[in-house]
Amino acid sequence: MKIVSLGFICNKGSYLRDAWNILDFTIISSGYLGKVMKGGANLSALRSFRVIRPLRTISSVQGLRVIVSSLINAIPLLRDSLLVLFFFFLVFAIAGT
Repeated sequence: MKIVSLGFICNKGSYLRDAWNILDFTIISSGYLGKVMKGGANLSALRSFRVIRPLRTISSVQGLRVIVSSLINAIPLLRDSLLVLFFFFLVFAIAGT
């Protein structure tokens, strides 16, 4: 319905002019392509991008956008802690095997 209302690619505000819509179109078309081509191609790697679809809400909800941006900005500050935690898990993983 969205493709019919906006147009597919020719108009200025058409469906494939938005990056999120391109992602949706790729995921959905790979699902249908996998059903049409029964044994021809393994498209399960493309179908794993379905997990990314809920991230569309970040751009529409202001509070969620603030939370995600603050988490991304905190990653460089947590670098040393994450490095120590990585070595801690590595030592116990080696000891566990």
